[in-house]
Amino acid sequence: MSGVSNDGAGQGQRRSSAADNDLLALPAGHGMHEYRIDRVLGSGGFGITYLAHDTHLDCPVAIKEYLPRDTAGRGPGLSVRPHSTAGASSFAWGLDRFLQECRALASFHHPAIVRVLRYFTANDTAYMVMEYESGDPLDSWLASRAPVDAATLQRIVRPLLDGLETIHNTGFLHRDIKPRNIYMRADGSPVLLDFGSARRLATQGQQQLLTAVVTPGFAPAEQYLPDGKQGPWSDLYSLAGVMYWLVTGHLPTESLARLREDPMPAAAAIGRADVYGKSMLRAIDWALTPDENLRPRRVADFRRACLPSAGQPAVEAADPPAVLPTPGSSFSEGCSFIGAVLFSDVCAAPTPVEAAAEAVHKEHRLLLATLVGEAVAGLPANSRLAANTREGCAVCYVGDPEDALRTASRLSAAASERGLGLHIGINLGPVRVQPDPGGRSRLLGDGVASAFRVMRFAEPGQVLVSAAYVDLIAQLRRSAATCFTALGQRRDPQDRVHDLYLYVGTPGALASQPITANAAATTASDLTPAVVEEAERVLTAYIGPMARILVRKTLPRAGGRQDLHRLLAEMIPDPPARSAFLAALTHRLQQPAAGAKTDSHHPGPPSSAAAAAGSAAGSDLAEADCERIGRILARHIGPLAKILLRREAARAADLDSLCRALASQIDSAEQRAHFLREVGTEQG
Repeated sequence: MSGVSNDGAGQGQRRSSAADNDLLALPAGHGMHEYRIDRVLGSGGFGITYLAHDTHLDCPVAIKEYLPRDTAGRGPGLSVRPHSTAGASSFAWGLDRFLQECRALASFHHPAIVRVLRYFTANDTAYMVMEYESGDPLDSWLASRAPVDAATLQRIVRPLLDGLETIHNTGFLHRDIKPRNIYMRADGSPVLLDFGSARRLATQGQQQLLTAVVTPGFAPAEQYLPDGKQGPWSDLYSLAGVMYWLVTGHLPTESLARLREDPMPAAAAIGRADVYGKSMLRAIDWALTPDENLRPRRVADFRRACLPSAGQPAVEAADPPAVLPTPGSSFSEGCSFIGAVLFSDVCAAPTPVEAAAEAVHKEHRLLLATLVGEAVAGLPANSRLAANTREGCAVCYVGDPEDALRTASRLSAAASERGLGLHIGINLGPVRVQPDPGGRSRLLGDGVASAFRVMRFAEPGQVLVSAAYVDLIAQLRRSAATCFTALGQRRDPQDRVHDLYLYVGTPGALASQPITANAAATTASDLTPAVVEEAERVLTAYIGPMARILVRKTLPRAGGRQDLHRLLAEMIPDPPARSAFLAALTHRLQQPAAGAKTDSHHPGPPSSAAAAAGSAAGSDLAEADCERIGRILARHIGPLAKILLRREAARAADLDSLCRALASQIDSAEQRAHFLREVGTEQG
């Protein structure tokens, strides 16, 4: 499976005659499901990309076919068959990887990443269906616009960095970033194409299975070897190569030729600092360092270096304080938190003519956006954020989580009056608000994605909710059991299982219950204002601004300080975060007894993870090691990293046991392996 990738899967108007005459390609007019093949867009060692027509939606799409030329070819009946029995296992392994990658890529939702719509199997192989992006590859687009100014460069680079960060956060690498895989739309926005070379980060034992994917000048040296240490730094090298070409007008020297003696002039030496700024040019040189160990490790590091004034998120993963937004703050800054998410979409128009159905659907979508705006109009502006997407309307709530049900009730009633059928889904989970280059905010994260998937199971007029959301409401309202009917588990197209409930309550049952200042008057005497404030601040570090409402709603049911802590912990959906929340509160309780000074404004562990780790009696853990491990852990679990590091460092006998204890706090097996590999790589 090793070889040089030259898939050429660009989706614009240009194509080569060699691609048109590809003898292995499916013929024009061939049909698969609702798709009709029109022509070849590009082909290479791993597959062929076609321009096709979606006959159901009457729109163009791009379809990638898995066809590794080294091991397989076109057989009878257009089937794809391995060349030999020996190559069958390699073909089957690659096909399985292709399908796994299709599932993961289908979950990407970012305007700078080509959208994967679906995947399917046919002709004894697999196909990935993507949105067709019309436009020009970056090199063709630039021909009439060179040289680019600083503003244009940032308009290209910023969304690509955001999209690349989305890819890396799911454990994937693109591995083939180059000018021809960056397309420029008519509005001047970039989109990253050709994920035929993308691979999930593997453990060290699997690293040798990565194929050698190289585009001279843009591929880092580690991609020339199947066992090279590939990671986010590899994609950053390639993107920095594109940036080098944009700011200097010269293609980067091939990476292998730079390993011993680097002949390539630095961007800082030949680029115009008066146009692009010294920070930008130095950052490009940093990411283009031949030694992968000396490059920026993640997108956030590179972004901070090259775009220092780009309005970075107020919370950085490497050193996260309490998550934002706080009550009264703006959603315009990037931030992460736990939120209740409502996702709604209109039912398909029952019109036999496809063009008419599409027009009706667009009209209904506009009406849905209006109804959603009316349904949330009575809520405080800083407690919710509504966003239109291609899949429907999403609303995220960071105040009272029951506002999601109130909105659903109002929305259903209003839609019924207008004769509009809706699907509605509600979920509780992690959400990230991120500004896009146009100044609007995007809702990202598993909390939003799961709300969308829950919605897709709903029949017209139904409001379906996830088990995580029901569990939270049950903690707040004793009558919650009568408001929901369990429907059992459902499996979505991405093979994820959802525990679903049907909301059967009435709008009257959700009338707002004002929370008075003396809500805790009937509770135990140890629930002082200082204790309540402390619990709210610590909880905010784990779920965000919703903590304030949850604490105040929980107070009347709390029998004392410990009971309040237990009830609040049950509202944190992530088990490791739940345990860390209780550990942080326990730490606060123990501080006075230990003679430590307390600071009511900064609950939880000290801000320095190294100092916390170094306080462990008898520990030989170096502060520098603990700081480094804490930064790596923060990339995987965010704000919990400091607290978990402090707790585990107090118990660990050495660095190895500390790293393994911390890895056990990461839910995903792949991310656990990724964490251990990062730690081991940087140690050794």
